[in-house]
Amino acid sequence: KTKEWKFAVWGALTFTVLSLCPQLLMWASRGAQWNGSYAELHGDEWVYSAYVQALIDGRPRRNDPYTGRDDRPDNPQPESLFSIQFLPAYMIAIPARLLGISSSTAFIGLGVLAPFFACLTIFWLITNVIQDCSLAAAGSVVVLCFGALGAGEGLIHLLISGSNYSFLPFLRRYEPVAAFPLFFVFCTLVWKALNDRRFAFVRAVAAGLVLDLLIFSYFFLWTTAAAWLACIALLWFVAYPGKLRRDFRPFLTILLLAGTALVPYVVLLSRRSVTMDAGQKLTLSHAPDL
Repeated sequence: KTKEWKFAVWGALTFTVLSLCPQLLMWASRGAQWNGSYAELHGDEWVYSAYVQALIDGRPRRNDPYTGRDDRPDNPQPESLFSIQFLPAYMIAIPARLLGISSSTAFIGLGVLAPFFACLTIFWLITNVIQDCSLAAAGSVVVLCFGALGAGEGLIHLLISGSNYSFLPFLRRYEPVAAFPLFFVFCTLVWKALNDRRFAFVRAVAAGLVLDLLIFSYFFLWTTAAAWLACIALLWFVAYPGKLRRDFRPFLTILLLAGTALVPYVVLLSRRSVTMDAGQKLTLSHAPDL
């Protein structure tokens, strides 16, 4: 086992160094004048940084990083994307407050830890599927490096359109990178629950709890996890119709646990700001055109 994970660690270290290139370049160019700031990879990272800093300073969950308004009894604030998807922010803010560091320093640390663990979790998933640790180590790096290419983002987008180049889009802090490794942990736990009956229930419960964490982390991560789970269930029972009764239990366990998180999630969503949908360009695409 130790030998297997050596491949993963080397791959993760390699990718982490690659992901740190913007920060290293800033340190090299600014020298002693870098002033404790992080290299911004995406244009809206400053907003997330401001929200985390507000939590570090002890301000309430419902605070607006754009206006600086806080939720108060005499001036209650509506829910926002930040206050609904609060888990990654608190995962960063609580350790940062204990260590006495700013959100800028915490973002630099996140830029080291998140890609490292993302690479390890992808390795864990691929290893469980194909049982080849060396290929899994290479695959984890390939997935992270070429995912943007497959989506038409990153450098390929610059070559095609000539604008809006984003360096490894998944590294945007803190969304989605803070919770990004959890997605692959979820996939691995589901796979192991279906393929090893010894601890199937325990792994299904763990997968359901991880999905709960994703629900309060990032909309596109938990909906992707839900869609992936539905596809796996469909393909699994088409391939193994005789296992329907036995393997239905892990899926049911995950769905029940997800339901317990979706109830408060929907409540928070119902209390969102009236401007939130417009800001996110959301509309009812299936509403009747009268």
